[in-house]
Amino acid sequence: STSLGLCHCSKQVLSSMNASAALGMTASTSNLGSCVRAPSALKRPRVCGTSRVGRATPPVRAAADLGQVLGAIKRKEGSMELPPGRVGLFGIRETIEYLQDPRAFIKKRVDMYGPVFKTGFFFKPAIVFGSKQSIEEYKMFEASLPADEALPETFRDLHTAYGALRQSGAQHKATRANFGKVLGRAALVHYTPIIARQTRDFVQGEVLEKGSLQPGYDCRQFCLRSLFELFIGVVPPEDTMMKMYDYNEGLLSLGKFAKEYTGGKKALEDLTEYIEKHYRTIRAQGKLDDPEYFFLKQYSEATDENGVLFTDDRIATTCVLMVWGAYIEAAASMGHTAWCLLRNPEAAVKVREECRKMLSLADLKAGHVTLEKAMQMKYTEAVVKETLRVVPQTAGGLRINPETRKMSGYDIPAGYTLTADPRIPFLDPANYPAPEDFKPERFLPEGAAGNSVNADTYFPGGMGQHQCPGMNLSTLMTQMFLAYMTSTFDSWAPDLEGEGTEDPAYIHVPIVIIDDKYKLTLERNWQYDM
Repeated sequence: STSLGLCHCSKQVLSSMNASAALGMTASTSNLGSCVRAPSALKRPRVCGTSRVGRATPPVRAAADLGQVLGAIKRKEGSMELPPGRVGLFGIRETIEYLQDPRAFIKKRVDMYGPVFKTGFFFKPAIVFGSKQSIEEYKMFEASLPADEALPETFRDLHTAYGALRQSGAQHKATRANFGKVLGRAALVHYTPIIARQTRDFVQGEVLEKGSLQPGYDCRQFCLRSLFELFIGVVPPEDTMMKMYDYNEGLLSLGKFAKEYTGGKKALEDLTEYIEKHYRTIRAQGKLDDPEYFFLKQYSEATDENGVLFTDDRIATTCVLMVWGAYIEAAASMGHTAWCLLRNPEAAVKVREECRKMLSLADLKAGHVTLEKAMQMKYTEAVVKETLRVVPQTAGGLRINPETRKMSGYDIPAGYTLTADPRIPFLDPANYPAPEDFKPERFLPEGAAGNSVNADTYFPGGMGQHQCPGMNLSTLMTQMFLAYMTSTFDSWAPDLEGEGTEDPAYIHVPIVIIDDKYKLTLERNWQYDM
């Protein structure tokens, strides 16, 4: 994923707060980050109030405070006309508040200042924007912005020089070209029947046997297994596969002296070694042309910006980065759509009707689903897209502004982080009337009237050179998940036994995903027995 909520902070800051509750950066495998309750928009359909999120409302001047005054002096901003908002001296207060609930943080500031404002992101001054004018201007120079300077040191190191988030220019262009071979339409055609078979075994096996679903934990584990198989042709041993969680924690660690960083570095080495050995074995056995090794075959022919073939180490590292970048994103999408259908039963009925109409019982039992069939499930796809709008998984990616410039009439100082945040246009009633209502019809011809759905108002995977290349794969996996869930079960509801709750808590780092503890009970569809 290209839009990462990454924290880069000092131990001195963390010593004054509860790290697991406020930042969630050192969580265990079963609890990846900090949690808050589900956003109110998901609890029940509701009519939009008088908020004008995303519109150019007159800025509200916040009361002056010492931190803001000292910060402006330190950054030499006295004569500049910056967007309204508050950075403070080091951006500590803003960073902590953002990590506790990013969606509420953005909405609150848009209500106060309008769709372009300054704040502190990960202890750095930042300009957050989402108005039509600012996005149009940003797109004119976004490609020239350096990529990795906005990333924390630990992330830059463990993401490696092969990672697209660290790259710019010709190097990045070559990397993206190789993405197209493994994430484009031809690749999805190849992946679809594999995903169908994987999803069938997951839903009709593990989930049906338990009679319940933990959308955070179960979907994450499933997606991890699924993507390893898609990308390297096999599911690694459990202890090897689980190292992906250690790697994730290392990426988000507080510094190179943190045990999480050390563990993440070791996990990256172990994962890369396992995949490289596997790749060399497959190649030596002449099996690269076998269907299950489609991904490895494509990368065996991949070249860099100089036309040089990728080394074995780079191929293996790329596999690690691709699995890491996709598994949480896909799992979050599955869990969020299940939750949205729970709270919007009329939409669940339509998904169930469409899936049962498009996919026969025989096809589902055999896992015989083609990309063409999946693409005909237009309403199901619209549900996935609307879920990404109502429950945004990420921010819009971070870039460093290398030189002072003008944008939307404001001075943007050199060194500021820039981010086009999708939550701003997502919540703008000018783009999406009654924006907090769940309406998949916004993404269908019959319901599009009054909605402004385009690349400037809908970019759940970020925009520009570092937008997420795997959104189509994630959407396909979620559609398949919904097809099997709605065919196997008539409904699902929160499990309120024990410590069960009506509403889920959410983890916000690195991707917004339902907390592991949240559980749904499932009502099997005996009339449509699989």
